[in-house]
Amino acid sequence: MRFPRGTGHVLSLGANCWRDNNGFIKQSSPIIELYPEGQFETNDESEGATVTKLGLGHYKLSGILGYNADGAWGVHGGISVPRDVNGNELVYVDDKVLPDGAIEIRVTHRQNAHMPARLQNRRIKSQDEQTHYTDDEACDLPAGTRLDVRVQMPEDSIWNQKQVLAPDPQQEHSATYE
Repeated sequence: MRFPRGTGHVLSLGANCWRDNNGFIKQSSPIIELYPEGQFETNDESEGATVTKLGLGHYKLSGILGYNADGAWGVHGGISVPRDVNGNELVYVDDKVLPDGAIEIRVTHRQNAHMPARLQNRRIKSQDEQTHYTDDEACDLPAGTRLDVRVQMPEDSIWNQKQVLAPDPQQEHSATYE
């Protein structure tokens, strides 16, 4: 099906789609949305995962088994970082999967010094002194943004337990012929 430009129609690829923090449609399934102050939201498949803010720009995602194993979001399986209107990432993300499957994330400021001065990411750190973050300085996510993290959930996660208990729709509607 083809839609004329500017009609406002949205094409959904099914229940397994997610619009990331930059507006791009991606394959979903277990996603954790991580917000600046450590608040977080899970989707149905990542229910039971938790986020703890350990310090400035330092977060720990627990109740998971690292990044999603299918690699649909790239090498790590999935972090979507906020970008500016020119497509430049606003922060650096330093991440590590811990032995228990938790993910530790550290966020630092990204100046984008390769850009012309007027387009660089000059984020004010303190209004009182008009100071700015320096490149690679620890910081929380910018206000109004989030990290989208696609994770692997354990077999005993809430979602997986519900799937085991749910009736199989194929079997509900099948008939036996002899």
